[in-house]
Amino acid sequence: MQDREVKRQEDPLPVIEGSQPPINHKKLSLIMIGLIVAVSMTNIDSTIVSLSSQAVQSGLGLTASGIQWIVNAYMLAAAATFPICGHLSDLAGYKRIMLSGTFLFGIGSLCCGLVPANSVSLMLMIFSRALQGIGSAMMFPAAIGILFSYSAENRRAGNMALFFAITGAMTCLGPILGSWLIQYSWRDIFFINLPLALAAIAMIVSMIPKDSPTTEHGSQHIDWAGGLAVGLAMIALIVPIQQGSTVGWSDWRIIASFGASLVLFLVFGFWDSHVDNPIIKLRIFRNPPFDISQLAMLVAAVIFQPIMYFLSVYGLLALNRSTLMTSLFILYFFLGFLVSALLGAQLFNRHGMKPVLLIAGLIAATGFSLMSLTAGSLDKGLPSNTVWLSLSMVVAGAGIGFMFSPSSTDAVNRAINASYGEVTAINQTFKNFGGALGMAMLGPLCTHYFALDIHKALGKYGVSASRAQAIADTIGSGTSAGAQSQFASMPRSMRNMIKPLIRASYASGSSKVFLAMGCLSLLFIPLALLYPRKGKQIFAGKTIKNQ
Repeated sequence: MQDREVKRQEDPLPVIEGSQPPINHKKLSLIMIGLIVAVSMTNIDSTIVSLSSQAVQSGLGLTASGIQWIVNAYMLAAAATFPICGHLSDLAGYKRIMLSGTFLFGIGSLCCGLVPANSVSLMLMIFSRALQGIGSAMMFPAAIGILFSYSAENRRAGNMALFFAITGAMTCLGPILGSWLIQYSWRDIFFINLPLALAAIAMIVSMIPKDSPTTEHGSQHIDWAGGLAVGLAMIALIVPIQQGSTVGWSDWRIIASFGASLVLFLVFGFWDSHVDNPIIKLRIFRNPPFDISQLAMLVAAVIFQPIMYFLSVYGLLALNRSTLMTSLFILYFFLGFLVSALLGAQLFNRHGMKPVLLIAGLIAATGFSLMSLTAGSLDKGLPSNTVWLSLSMVVAGAGIGFMFSPSSTDAVNRAINASYGEVTAINQTFKNFGGALGMAMLGPLCTHYFALDIHKALGKYGVSASRAQAIADTIGSGTSAGAQSQFASMPRSMRNMIKPLIRASYASGSSKVFLAMGCLSLLFIPLALLYPRKGKQIFAGKTIKNQ
């Protein structure tokens, strides 16, 4: 059969070769638990530090700028090393890289918890957070490679859905754990990772068979030069996106960084087109369904990554709730996310990505639009407001969850020569870039309308436009410190009078963000329409329908 000639050079479809023989369901379930524990550490850590940053800042005596760099160090290290780590996992073996990443993440967590409060604490903390980021970048591609390699072909989508649904939902545990642990010590938010890392390592060592190469790995060389080029390019791209709204988009440093990123990406593209074993096989981007899945993931990340921050500050400031109650409030979004992720995977398994993206776009746009309507109506009564807001959060979470795991699964399905790690690294790079882009776009949007409403509400109390902007900028700093300390410099006599007005102003500003998220969700619909109705996808020498 022609369709079974999977190695034809002219065939534009990617090929998956060398998957391991499927193992029994019970053993695979135990393997999945170990992988979920390991990867969930990284998802929890990405939020727990940001939302517990005030305690870290005061404990180490850091400036607001310093704590921001500690938060960003993790993302930058992960974004820079995802491509090379995906490449390494394909070459060195998924189990080996999974164990190494889990160990490195645990060491980074230990170092974070042991950082002393002295003149070098900032440097040590940034270094330790970078270790965590690199460990995270090693774990994720390897975990997907393990899961795909040992899953039966007809169970891959379901297993991936369960994996992405649970690890994604675990993100919400960050603020819950953080609010509980910082009652004792901020260091515990890092030490909590140690028993989890040890448990994950024990399960991975005992349950996962020894690595066997999926290609001629022994004869292939690691593309360190390509990894360095794309890593530096990602840093040069993400840093100005994160800092542009603070220092000004016209600042020469921002422009120079974007220019350096462009040059480095061009160098990377030229280099990888001339080496035998490139870090990323650029020909995979010639596959339109793969490109559409990546664009869909980019849009989802623009929404998903910032939603934790905006909901957290909304709960702390607008609803005036404690950190713990705010964390529980966020669970509504992830309740919808978790349930719909499983439903979306079932639809994807039967009918492909096209209907998944269509339905996800409609549900998410509806949910975020309802969130926008309810979030800005604090003056109409908090009890009914929070009930309707919670329900709309469930709907919005369901929309994003419906396409989140299918998009990742579809991308990995299209791996070239069993390069699960490589394609997962591409997928995660799009997620990281989308998250940074989302905060860069939505943060200033919220701050702008927040400042306008503050000035309108508090101008009669002598709060100038510049003061209103300063208050909004403080809250828009991206950390919990901004949300909890914005009143510290105000005269005590004014605080009780001004707080309700500021709460309502932030509610109004955040409602604009939720509306923007709803508009962004509509982009899933044209992406679905662009997705080919029929095609074929080759799995280990077998051709199956691709809807």
